[in-house]
Amino acid sequence: MIIFLNREIVQVFTLSFELTLARIALLVIQSGLAFTLCLVLWHFYKIYHRHYLKSWAIAFALFAGYMMLLMSYSAFVVNQDVDPIIRTLNELAYIFCGYSFAIMILVGVREAVVSERVSSRLTNQLLLLVALITLCSVLFFISENTMSIWKYAVQVNLRLLFIGSTLLVSGFWLFSMTNRLFVTRSVAAVLLLWGLQMVILALLSSWLGQSDTFSRISIVTRHIETLWVSLLGMGLIVWLQEDERSANQQLTAKTQYLDSHDQLTGALNRDALLHELNLLLSKQPASVLLVMVGLDRFKNVNESVGIKQGDRILREVNRRFEASVLKPSLIARSGGDIFVLVLEDIETEKQRQYCLQHIEHLIEKPFNFDSGLLKLTATLGVAQFPEHAKAAETLLQKANIAFHQAKRLQHRWVQYSQGMEEESARLLSMEKELLQAMSQQQFVLYFQPQFNFREQRIDGFEALVRWQHPEKGLMMPGHFLPQMQQLGLMRDLDLQLLEIAVATLGRWRQQGINQSIAVNMTPIHFEQPGLKGRIQALLEQYQVPTSLLELEITENTAMGDMEQGRNFVAELQQMGIRVSIDDFGTGYSSLGYLRRMPIDKIKIDRSFIMDMAGSDSDMMIVKTMITLAHGLGKRILAEGVEDENQLGLLKRMSCDAVQGYLIAKPLPEADALEFLRTFSP
Repeated sequence: MIIFLNREIVQVFTLSFELTLARIALLVIQSGLAFTLCLVLWHFYKIYHRHYLKSWAIAFALFAGYMMLLMSYSAFVVNQDVDPIIRTLNELAYIFCGYSFAIMILVGVREAVVSERVSSRLTNQLLLLVALITLCSVLFFISENTMSIWKYAVQVNLRLLFIGSTLLVSGFWLFSMTNRLFVTRSVAAVLLLWGLQMVILALLSSWLGQSDTFSRISIVTRHIETLWVSLLGMGLIVWLQEDERSANQQLTAKTQYLDSHDQLTGALNRDALLHELNLLLSKQPASVLLVMVGLDRFKNVNESVGIKQGDRILREVNRRFEASVLKPSLIARSGGDIFVLVLEDIETEKQRQYCLQHIEHLIEKPFNFDSGLLKLTATLGVAQFPEHAKAAETLLQKANIAFHQAKRLQHRWVQYSQGMEEESARLLSMEKELLQAMSQQQFVLYFQPQFNFREQRIDGFEALVRWQHPEKGLMMPGHFLPQMQQLGLMRDLDLQLLEIAVATLGRWRQQGINQSIAVNMTPIHFEQPGLKGRIQALLEQYQVPTSLLELEITENTAMGDMEQGRNFVAELQQMGIRVSIDDFGTGYSSLGYLRRMPIDKIKIDRSFIMDMAGSDSDMMIVKTMITLAHGLGKRILAEGVEDENQLGLLKRMSCDAVQGYLIAKPLPEADALEFLRTFSP
């Protein structure tokens, strides 16, 4: 490669004319070869857009320029009449091209090794550095007309050593590639040999100086350099083809992987699961348990922590399954938040129970975020081979049926059993009816008054839902609410009934009636984000004061997540909305919960009131509840009061208010208003 001819130029007149012509011809050949290689590499860069091709194309363009400039500089030395400024500029140019060639080779190798583009800023900084070295090596000796020892050392020895060292580093760098093809090793070997030649030449130039012997050695090495350029050019072109073939193979492998795996988690997709499961079942194992795992309320998780964090949770869930002591034979992601696990050798009920509990624990283990810990729960659907199905697709279908049954019943897990298909079909049919009922406003509110003992007046009304069916007439909640809960429609129904209740309050205010209405909230919806904003919007739309709206939540809703329930109730109260605990005594409350929960009223469940007169234990429980509520500063109301005896007992126990058929049954809006006008205790 780059052989500085200054040491030859001093002796140029001692060399034969034929030797000079041979040297010039050799420079022309090297220049043409390098320029051709530059064009080929640039052509391939335009096609494949590999950045290392661009760097190497620039490198060989610099090498071609170096050869041409070196040839012209040789002519300038022979012709002593050339302007010194032109001579100096030519000297600067070919020395800079030599240094820059080495830098661009190194940059290209770096880009090939790490498969990443070297920043333009770093490349420009390296080129600026060699430009400064070039400038110093020429300008420091600009006044010297002869080749002194120091000038020779700076312009020849240092440059040859720099270029040789750079080529050696490039060769070793290529050998460090993990995916080393034969052609990669060949290119690395050429760079190492070329770099070694340049280093040896630099050492020989220091030893032999500007002697005739060194001049002849340099001509020989230039012939060898032509071989290195040719081999390097062929090697780079073959490497490109091999690299492209390898990239296509990797792309094909990745495509095949994505065809069978979930891109986000790495778990099998549904098609791959069925294929692998069929292979597994064809071996006739003794028992295979297929578990469908669905993350509960995962949509709310995405809305609260963001989709990116939600994806992180899904990856972590898959990782936990992979690291589980259960060692699932297959792990798949069949839907957005649904995974499928295939477990072998689970034969006894005890083993099945352990596996399902362990899967639940894997999900319930808190997920750690910068904002804090996040806890999730899961719903499981279970089917077993060969009891429930003998084919992969049928087995997955059975587990899916069991999973949706568990969702509808709000159970932690359900195992498939005969008849679930019919139940699913029946619910599917009823779902259409229920959705149509909501769209056509067939659900109406009936209002049951609440009587205040102390003030002897109606405190407000509880809104109770009825279905005005176009064919079956008025249907009670027991005939449709369980199905709505199973189908997951309670959230939509809650919002619809809430709007009806607030609209009713708005109409009553226009008539001068300022009675409150208590609206029931199901456990799932009460803790849903966005409920507070929805309530605010409705109250503003119908111009209803917050003090007229009361929300009733079941006891286990408020107590299920104490901190979240407490904070949400506090936010509602800050808005001016009263909150009461419904069906008190049927959940799992404690004195600490009641003391900390900022509620306004406690409603005793009707089951305690019904047998109170004939059961000392029920009477003692009711009396204790009343005393407890008053001690905590809460108002208390008894539900299900149906006779005078119950009313008298509650009055003597200092119960604040009652509700039940003795006062009035649930009434349509018009009848409720009429009752309010005519009521007298």
